[in-house]
Amino acid sequence: MSERQAQISIAVYADELSTFFGRSVGRRLITIASGTLAVMLIVFLVSQMMPAIYTATATVRLARVDGQDLSTPQATAVQMNSPAFINRAMAAASAADRGDDRNRRTILDNFDARPKTSDSLTLVAAAASAEQVRNALEAAIRQLNNDQEMLRGPLLSDINAQIAVTDANIASLMRIRESLATADSITPSAPGDPSTLALRRVWLLDLTTRNEERLAIASAERRALEARIGPTKTYPASLSDDVTVVQVSPRPVRHAIFAGAIALLALLLYAMIRTPGQARAD
Repeated sequence: MSERQAQISIAVYADELSTFFGRSVGRRLITIASGTLAVMLIVFLVSQMMPAIYTATATVRLARVDGQDLSTPQATAVQMNSPAFINRAMAAASAADRGDDRNRRTILDNFDARPKTSDSLTLVAAAASAEQVRNALEAAIRQLNNDQEMLRGPLLSDINAQIAVTDANIASLMRIRESLATADSITPSAPGDPSTLALRRVWLLDLTTRNEERLAIASAERRALEARIGPTKTYPASLSDDVTVVQVSPRPVRHAIFAGAIALLALLLYAMIRTPGQARAD
């Protein structure tokens, strides 16, 4: 019986509350509606006057030499997020050159590099236009490659020095091949003992075989060294092709709806609080 009385009490309370809410809102319905619309219109117009901001998100493939990363994604992210790096990168960016101080500050404040995978980063930048935000990302990649040149240069120089030594060895072996292949080397012009000539031919044949083996080994080493600095193992840092650019501000419709919802809630509470005592008694 007590449970039924409680249910009846809750139902009566809900009914009285809805009646009170309807009377409170009904007395000020026009005020609530007009106030909400006015707030939405004002916020919409003000939001349209705000400067445009575009955000770009891109994936960066980190630089490698001989299949090895020049730096870890974590270390590269720390380097790129440093104020000194961003200032150097933006100094040469066309976005900063053509933009005002506010746009430059927008780029500097919103630039962010985050590790993504074991060999890539995620870059995020913001600027006043889609072109400027792309230029900011490209400037950051150029600066990263410039900074990493002190790491990449010695490694490439060492591999190129090995290639030069191998090329010199191949050239020497090629000259020996040509020398052994001449007719005078195989068949001397002066007559001699047939057994001596036969031994000489065997000796020359052995020299030729050994020279060809060395030449094959040297050529294989040359190809291996070329592969180490080939495009699949050695490349600079670069942006991916799928750069996503979106306009994050202004968004007048979203701002107007959000402001309208807040204004509507505030006006409803005001109507309920300011309801006269007579309406409450009714």
